[in-house]
Order: sequence, then structure tokens, then C-alpha cells
Amino acid sequence: KNGKVAGVKAKGKNDTYTITAPNVILATGGFGDNPKLVKELLGYDPARVKSSVPLNKTGDGYLMATAVGADTTKATAVMHHGADGKGISFLGNLYVMSWQPANIWVNNRGERFAPETLAFEFSLAGNAIASQYRNEAWAIFDDAAIDYVKTEGVDVGVGVLIPTMTKLDKLSEEIDAAVAAKSDAVKKAASLDDLAAQIGVPAETLKATVAQYNKAAADQHDGEFFKLAPWMRPVGKGSLYAIKIRPYWFCTLGGLRTDRSLAVLDKADRPIPGLYATGAEVGNVYGDTYTTWTSGHLFGFAAWSGKTAAENAVKSLKK
Repeated sequence: KNGKVAGVKAKGKNDTYTITAPNVILATGGFGDNPKLVKELLGYDPARVKSSVPLNKTGDGYLMATAVGADTTKATAVMHHGADGKGISFLGNLYVMSWQPANIWVNNRGERFAPETLAFEFSLAGNAIASQYRNEAWAIFDDAAIDYVKTEGVDVGVGVLIPTMTKLDKLSEEIDAAVAAKSDAVKKAASLDDLAAQIGVPAETLKATVAQYNKAAADQHDGEFFKLAPWMRPVGKGSLYAIKIRPYWFCTLGGLRTDRSLAVLDKADRPIPGLYATGAEVGNVYGDTYTTWTSGHLFGFAAWSGKTAAENAVKSLKK
């Protein structure tokens, strides 16, 4: 109204509401559950790269701001890796096994593409897997790896939800159930030739990849990707297994440009009067990789930006 944001229109089940206010602060949590915006702003196929925390985050803040002329910047996501498919449940034993750094990761060519110790920095792992064909790869392990996580526990947990050293007591049971159900994402084989056929990669390439990896494990030196030595463990004892791994995001970040006061900027770099953005609405906070070494920082940014936007919104009323 008169060149200034003057409130919000909201549509309920039966009615439309007009809420007037001298300032509006956007805090709608990003756009991760809006397939159209995911494709447009992140470039991912929303059927293949998904939110792991779907909470109806449909990008309302972004859409409202751009409708009144807001400028935009690069939108990104807090990426991580994981697994889904028949027989895999979120935070179940198979899911947690997909995070383990002693696995071998191979792409559709049967080749390694990154040091699997990226599992310690989930955002880097998610980015690496997202860059593979069809945004997927396979995590390969053997019976020795299963024995390890049953007796010693996991080397990498899933945040505070699955602590490090948690024992995966139900892993064999979950694998057997998934294989019996002919899961598209969990495979068990007696040989590398058999495993290659099941996961659709060239057998000779996979065998060469595993042979090279096992030699590096024996030497305790990964000359290809410099994976950390403690997690260079040979693969080949007993049965072989593969879990399809995929990238996910915890949340999306931004698209909207703001100044230091968290006022949303227009395409001429001027604050849009009466409009502020906070938290996941703000673009380019982390670049393309979330700071896993300060995990939880996004909560801090949300709290700081919310407080700062509110303080500046109040100050604007006194001018």
C-alpha cells in the first residue's frame, strides 16, 4: 500500500484473512517441500533429491517477497546423505549403516568418487552423492563390517538421534527382510560379479575398484582420495552387501537478499519498506556447503536474524 508492505493476506480452509501490520517479518522455513521451487531454485529433480524433514515448508515467504519485487540470490540447501527404499526406515539400522565411513562408495560406473570419510561431514557427503548420475550411489560392505557395528557400534552417528557407538543389533534382520522383499535399495551377494549384476554396474570395473581399495587398506594409505586410514578396512569377508545412498536436505536456504538489518532488498538494491526476512528465508548464508563443523549453527542464525529483524522493525516505527 503506497509503496510499502502493509500486512499479509492469508487463506484459510473457508475464508481469506487480511492482517494489517506496519512491518512484516518473513519466517516460513524455506521451500524444501515445494517441488516446483526445488527444481527452479536448486536444479534438483524433486523426485530424486528430497527433504528428510518434510514439514510443509512450501516457500510462502519467498513467493510473497518476490511478488512485491524482492531481489534474489543463490538458494542452497543443508545437504546430507542417507538411504531410502523398500525395507529401509528413517534412522533404522540400514539407514544408519549407510552413513558408515568404512563402506566403499561406488557410482553407476562401479568407481569410487570421494573419500567415504566425508560421512563425518554430512553436508559434503550429500553434495558428493548429489553430483553423481541420477543423484545416487551405492555403499558396499561385508560381513566383517556387520560384525563390527554389532559389537563395537557405529563410527558415525546421526546427530543426537543416533549417537556414535550405537550398536546396530537389528542390522542383519533388516537386511534379510529387505532382500526377501526384493528391495530396490538393499542387495546381498556371494561374489562381486553377483553384486555388480544386482546393482547394475560393470563387474570388471567393480572388481578392480575393490581390489585397488583393498590394497590401499592393506597399505593403510588411500592414494586415490586420501581417505583417513582408520576407516580403510578391506571388503570381501563372507557375503557382500550394497545399500543405495542418496542426497537429502534438512532444509533449504533462502533466495532472498537482505541488508544487515535483515530488510529485504529490491532489484535496485533498496530496502522494501516494511519487509524483513529471517532464518531460512535469507539467501547465500553458507554458500553451497553447510558448516557441519559448527553443526546447529543454522538455529543460531535463525535466532540472531529473528531478533535483529524484530529490533530493526521496531526502530523503523520510531522514525
